[in-house]
Amino acid sequence: MLQKKGITIKFAIIVLAVFTAFSATITNWYISNNSLRNTLIENRLENNYRYAQKVSISTSVLLNDMEQNLRTLAEIIGQQEFSQSDLDHWYAASSQYYNSLFTTDSDGTVQLMSPQVVPNNQNSVQPGTKIKSDLMKQALQEQKPFISNPYLAQTGNLVVLLSYPIFDTAGNYKGVVDGTIYLESESSLNGILNEHEFLNESSVFVVDRKGNIIYHPDVSRINESVADHPLIQSAIQGKSGSSQIINNRGTEYFSGYASVEETGWGIITQTPSSVIEAPLRTMTQKMIVQSLPLLVLIIWIAWIFTNRLTKPINKLAQFSKEATLTKKTPTAHNLEFKSSIYEVRQLCQYIQKHIQLLNKQVHRDGLTGLYNRRSFDLQIEELVHQKIPFSLIMLDIDNFKKVNDKYGHLVGDDVLRFLALTMKDMSREEDLCYRYGGEEFTILLTEKNRQEAFTLAERLRTKIAETPSPTGQPITISLGISTYQEENHKPEEVIKKADTALYQSKNEGRNQTTVYKEA
Repeated sequence: MLQKKGITIKFAIIVLAVFTAFSATITNWYISNNSLRNTLIENRLENNYRYAQKVSISTSVLLNDMEQNLRTLAEIIGQQEFSQSDLDHWYAASSQYYNSLFTTDSDGTVQLMSPQVVPNNQNSVQPGTKIKSDLMKQALQEQKPFISNPYLAQTGNLVVLLSYPIFDTAGNYKGVVDGTIYLESESSLNGILNEHEFLNESSVFVVDRKGNIIYHPDVSRINESVADHPLIQSAIQGKSGSSQIINNRGTEYFSGYASVEETGWGIITQTPSSVIEAPLRTMTQKMIVQSLPLLVLIIWIAWIFTNRLTKPINKLAQFSKEATLTKKTPTAHNLEFKSSIYEVRQLCQYIQKHIQLLNKQVHRDGLTGLYNRRSFDLQIEELVHQKIPFSLIMLDIDNFKKVNDKYGHLVGDDVLRFLALTMKDMSREEDLCYRYGGEEFTILLTEKNRQEAFTLAERLRTKIAETPSPTGQPITISLGISTYQEENHKPEEVIKKADTALYQSKNEGRNQTTVYKEA
């Protein structure tokens, strides 16, 4: 079954870097979008609040001006004769204020009226007509200035009545002078209320003290009651402020509100909340376009950094793979590389030390310190593979079992170490000494013929035979020699010849060297 390869650390780090960059960017987009949204909302609420106050103040100033105009007219009528022609001239000069002007006596009978013909005046209110409405009765009884609540007049218009009492020079009450404002017709008041319509889809509407709409850009909503809405209640209670609301028709608005002290009206300015979506989209698009180059730069830097970071780690992984799959023993110098990452440098350093320790354990015999059988097999295979001439000496301690039986295994180990040390002392630096197994040892002599091998073997045999061993007595060794021939295609052929020569030395009395002779 094949093992799943998985992802590389380089890929994982790049994905992490890209994910981090995108997450940071998206988070920044989100925070900026929310910040801009809140700013736009606050600006809309503040602007509508300020505009509602502005309209409220403008309306109050206009009503005060109109009241002052009626006061002056009332004083003139009370002090001198005042004709229809005089009223017509006064109306012409004040037409921006009123849709009509009229005077009555103290019983409510119309004395003068301008204009004399009022459009849609179905009941033909004319000079001489007595007005019996509750509103007129109120004006006659109170004998003081007042501004009426909006009412539906006989003309079919929604009207506001401004009234001012008339007194003669002696202080006698003579009647009232009234001015009418048609809220649905052109006038200074209508102009103030209507001015906001063209500003960013914003609009103004007005409610009376009962919560009924008396002015609205959508004339179909005139006289509609909206008194149940909390914002309307705040406005007609004389409060001012702003709020994000949903109106009675389910549309969300940014609204500001204020009141007109003289009339108790509520001024409401409103902007659909949808107006902020366009600038938000524009801002988001700009942020995306401006962020893309930075994202590409971050990814490119992440790729370079990741490549440098993972290169030594990849080298370590490749080194481990080769060490596992090949028969060659890894060497520490193959791991020499530079890295600015502290952990990578530490990892490399300790792996090198560990490899050195492993090499020593893998290739060295733990008892004698000589190269071991595994190292011998690798080396002789390499020599045969590369067809490098060499000679092989195989040697064995004579009667080593008797040494162990007589002196014990600890002394036997000392004898093995004694032989190994002597082999190293008698050999040249380029000659390789191995413990083949048990009491068997080998010496590889590269580029040496059988005669040179024989000379070394005899010197070693003689030295061992003449030198006291750890047992207190000299020991003897038997040796066999073979030489690599070009027809030898496998290491086993050379080893088998040396082994045959060794056993010939054993069979012929031990303590001697035999050179394998080709048939």
